[in-house]
Amino acid sequence: MRVCQGDLSWSGEEPECVLNTVDGTEKNQCGDPPTVHHAEHDGDKSLKGYPNGHMLDYRCKKGFSARRDSVFRAWCVGGGVWVGPNMTCSHAGCPLLPQIENGRVEILPPSMIASKAQYSCFQGFHLAGRATRTCRPDGTWDGMEPSCERDRCEIDAKFNMVVCNQPPSIENALHNAPREQARFPAGTELMYTCRSTYTASGYQRAMCKGDGTWSGPKMACTKSDDTKPETDCKYPGEVSNGRREGQDFRYPAKVTYFCNEGFQLIGNPVRECQINGQWSGSLPLCNPIRCEKLGPPLNGFITGSGETYNTVLRFSCPEGYKLVGSAERRCMSDGEWSGQLSRCQVSTNDPQARPEKNCGLPGPLWNGYLDGHRTTVGAVFFFRCNVRTTFDGPSFSTQCQDNGAWSHPPPKCWGQCQVPSILNGTVMHSREGMWVDHETFINFRCREGLVLNDTSDIKCINGSWTLIPRCIPETQRSISPVTAPTQKTGTISGLPEEEAWEAPCSAQPPNIENGRRVYIGWKHGDRAKYMCFQGFRLRGDLHMTCRFGRWVGSRPYCDEIFCPNPGKLENGKIHKKGQIGKFEFKAYIVTIRHGDRLLYECDRGYELDGASGATCVDGNWSPIDKPECKPGQHPILHKLWKPIEEQAHSNQYYL
Repeated sequence: MRVCQGDLSWSGEEPECVLNTVDGTEKNQCGDPPTVHHAEHDGDKSLKGYPNGHMLDYRCKKGFSARRDSVFRAWCVGGGVWVGPNMTCSHAGCPLLPQIENGRVEILPPSMIASKAQYSCFQGFHLAGRATRTCRPDGTWDGMEPSCERDRCEIDAKFNMVVCNQPPSIENALHNAPREQARFPAGTELMYTCRSTYTASGYQRAMCKGDGTWSGPKMACTKSDDTKPETDCKYPGEVSNGRREGQDFRYPAKVTYFCNEGFQLIGNPVRECQINGQWSGSLPLCNPIRCEKLGPPLNGFITGSGETYNTVLRFSCPEGYKLVGSAERRCMSDGEWSGQLSRCQVSTNDPQARPEKNCGLPGPLWNGYLDGHRTTVGAVFFFRCNVRTTFDGPSFSTQCQDNGAWSHPPPKCWGQCQVPSILNGTVMHSREGMWVDHETFINFRCREGLVLNDTSDIKCINGSWTLIPRCIPETQRSISPVTAPTQKTGTISGLPEEEAWEAPCSAQPPNIENGRRVYIGWKHGDRAKYMCFQGFRLRGDLHMTCRFGRWVGSRPYCDEIFCPNPGKLENGKIHKKGQIGKFEFKAYIVTIRHGDRLLYECDRGYELDGASGATCVDGNWSPIDKPECKPGQHPILHKLWKPIEEQAHSNQYYL
């Protein structure tokens, strides 16, 4: 520091800047900048040093990212020392994929390298393109986005969907479908692999399209020139509700799949990395183990619900009855309930035993349904309102009393209304398309130059609006409006028939258990189509139609389909394949569900003539023909001994 003195001169001497020294050696530059894994800087790679004060900017390579609060710069400071950066570049994963029209995409596990994106289409549409995409190490998705196209073919009676016949045949190649399968539902994807010593080129997948034809494969299998096998296979995949054992993906390694407790493995549990770099077979499935659905015993009660593995149900009887059978039953791993059938028997030793009273049904429940089975003393019914309704009542359940009357009357299930939109107008303090409760008021406002033909307030009455206003020129307002506060069908008095308001339905069409509904909207005239899942058959009407604010038609339901018991295998045994192995299949079992698999085995001395197993597919066995156990035939033994030459006339022989 220098100070201006009284003689107008500066104190001290003029300073000068000199280079720092370390161990007597001048350091006017820094050496190579710091290295950060999976990152690069903007400096000149050809330079051997950087002068003091130089600054470098770092960024992560493609497919990697760092935290926002990281230090992305490095500075060359005095003494040839670099300060910074302070950052870590890790795998960024892939960006989220947009949902496809008329379908969905699911990513497992989410946003990680090697994640799988699984595409599927809604009922009535089929997938055009690959069903799966993989997140690559560079943070991008492989392949192209598929699309969902509307089905244009008739529904097959057996599969309840469009089917394809035998897939294309490629010379020296095999696909992963069962050899006996002759028909394939739309959306089925097959993988082709070349035979040993052949190499695949081109697109190796085939898909059954919605028009009943196959798309792909476009491949060829050529004789391998060198004997060195392709050593690595791609990621074999994971199973939901299960696990995979095996981390070696090189030829000829194997991976084995197991299901979690309570789930049954469908398919081959072992996949092998083949010489052509492809995994054998296809990814298996883990389906939940289910037992037959049980209800309460006659004149008794049941506590608990469900029919999946390890579910426990408890049974009891009212006063005057005794329980015969098991008080508690558990769904076992073989799909059967433990214990014995439970029933309630009148107790002859009970002096209070008396004839049973019956309350009858609690009464009709509009816009809802009654959940219960019995109507005798002690029985309980639950009141269930449909979707888009409001419950209004003293209790959600009622019980049959000793006097033969129910403890509570049925409630009211008031239908909700969907806020409408009007041309050239807007809704106030609400939103178009939202659902509002019974007795809710909303009002509208027209754009400048127009007025409402009636009051701006309308009211929701049990799923219908008192009126739908219109925005009209002010000169037409003298025309008297027409309202229909309670009318739901027919034509509105005062308007020509072609102008009657065709009210939309106030709720979505009802759901069905073990099936799905397909509909585009709930305007007047729209139809909802019902379809059952595999293993179930539709009973009732195929469609319901929206007519003047209500869904018209009987509500269908899905009945579970069982395969017939194949009966006894003469000179052999039938086994059922379960989660923890196989067990002998008894002839009295009648609940043989979709996906259940039987294995045939002959007794000693007999040989199997036919398929070694069969699978229940929508109520039919695949394959259809049952095998036979036929007596085994031993090969003819020829004369295996020769006489000793030196003693040709003796009785001595050698083998």
